[in-house]
Amino acid sequence: MSGGARRGLWLAWLLVLGLIPLLSVQGRTLRRLVYESIGRQGLAWLFLGVSVALAVLLARWLKGRPARAHGLLLAAAAALFLVVPLFLPLVDERLHFLVFGAWGFLSMLLFPLPWALFSVVLVGGLDELLQWWLPDRVGDWRDVGFNVLAGLGGIVLAWPGRR
Repeated sequence: MSGGARRGLWLAWLLVLGLIPLLSVQGRTLRRLVYESIGRQGLAWLFLGVSVALAVLLARWLKGRPARAHGLLLAAAAALFLVVPLFLPLVDERLHFLVFGAWGFLSMLLFPLPWALFSVVLVGGLDELLQWWLPDRVGDWRDVGFNVLAGLGGIVLAWPGRR
């Protein structure tokens, strides 16, 4: 991996790391602004569009990697990041899958598997612990599970490109 690509991965990883607490602290305000701007249905379409765009990027990224069950990885990605979130009661809960999936994916590309796993569990838990302490948020074990599940999905998807 070139130095520029590695720097890009680090920047993306740091961006997601900063985004996670920002969404925890400002999540209610951002949700209200988005609902007022585009509504719940618009947000659902936005998440679907972003998810499909990420699936296309993943397919292109996998194309340049050794063929190790690419079809299986894409099917798993579709199931986890497109189908499972459709059954969540709140549209913005789908954000867990996008953000923590990206976190797991980038962590796997930058670190050995044990550290990537550790970071997914640690950050997924700390995010909800932060929300538990915030006056207008509620930390939830269910969300920890979503965070970790999405992070693990990201790790699996990044497996063909690991160091």
